[in-house]
Amino acid sequence: MIYNSNALKALCFIVLMSLTACSTNNAINSPKNQKSTGNLTTVLNLKSLQSIGVITPQLAKHRTVFVGEQHTQYTDHLNQLAIIKNLHKHWKTNTSIGLEMIQQPYQSALDDYITGKISEREMLKGTEWYDRWRYDFRLYRPIFNYAKANNIPLVALNIPKELTRKITKVGIKALSKKERQQLPPLIDRSNKNYIKRISGVFSKHSHTSSKGIAKFLDAQLAWDEGMAFAAAKYLKKNSKKRMVIIAGSGHVINRSGIPNRLDRQIGSRSAVVLNTVGETPSATQGDFLLFSPEINLPKKGMMGILMAEEKNGVTVNSTVFHSAAAKAGVLKGDVIIMIDGQAIKSSTDVKIWGFDKKPGDTVKLKLKRKNKIIIKELTLKGKPRLNPHKLPK
Repeated sequence: MIYNSNALKALCFIVLMSLTACSTNNAINSPKNQKSTGNLTTVLNLKSLQSIGVITPQLAKHRTVFVGEQHTQYTDHLNQLAIIKNLHKHWKTNTSIGLEMIQQPYQSALDDYITGKISEREMLKGTEWYDRWRYDFRLYRPIFNYAKANNIPLVALNIPKELTRKITKVGIKALSKKERQQLPPLIDRSNKNYIKRISGVFSKHSHTSSKGIAKFLDAQLAWDEGMAFAAAKYLKKNSKKRMVIIAGSGHVINRSGIPNRLDRQIGSRSAVVLNTVGETPSATQGDFLLFSPEINLPKKGMMGILMAEEKNGVTVNSTVFHSAAAKAGVLKGDVIIMIDGQAIKSSTDVKIWGFDKKPGDTVKLKLKRKNKIIIKELTLKGKPRLNPHKLPK
């Protein structure tokens, strides 16, 4: 973790945005397995990921298929992968994958990754994954691996976070001409239910004025319209391609975020698949609703270091009580120079080094303590449990 004022402001912004676009409510008990026809939602209780194949023939008829997610739910991402695999059997070389996780200016890093020009770690750096998306890459890694193994294009859909944040502060009308050109010409505000939902969530979690709500709504509209525009641009340029779009459930629920905006631009109706949502399934939420057995992401090996990124590199801000770092004698103020022989220049370097480490792995830290260079060996542990009576040193 990095603790500074800018990071805390960014965290507050991300949390509030996630309350509207990317999250769903708490899960409810699964309804009895039911299938329906017409425009009604098809609800499936999945005993295994393989059972997703039941809906594949229906999905394959569409040019675009949205699969919503709660970002931290590994099961949701495995469902996305299963749908991608099944549709790839039907669509073959016409398959593509649209990603909310990557912002549009970083498309070249995705292209180079798929073609083998750069490694996975270089792709993570090139897309600024841990600065811009921040969620554990291991959640998405199986999807990226499958795309690369099968030469499936990955398409960056998101608008730059700098633009979203500025709109939240000043609104769309106050953008410069150059900034406005990064957004689609049309920002559709006609869906009153969408406006009501976004405004309602903002009002519950903020005490700012109606002007604040208007600017926040502008940011949400720009976010959804921008992603729809990016997907449409790719599909228009590649007329035979079809696309699975993975995004937060809030972007696709009720079809009012990205789906209807994309449908308007490409002239066809998308299919919407939602993973478990915390309300009674209805015909307006999506076309398919999946209730799945929970699968947890494998435990990650952790040093138990809270980091502060400074001009001289990554500094240890504190160590978690009883963590691997604390046990090895890592101290506050130590500057991390190398981990396992890899040079460390930023917190991103630390995160990329550690995303595939497991509890029990042994690592070697090269640290600068005042004017001395010291070496520490750590045996990584699982996620530390903070003792309220033993705060980090």
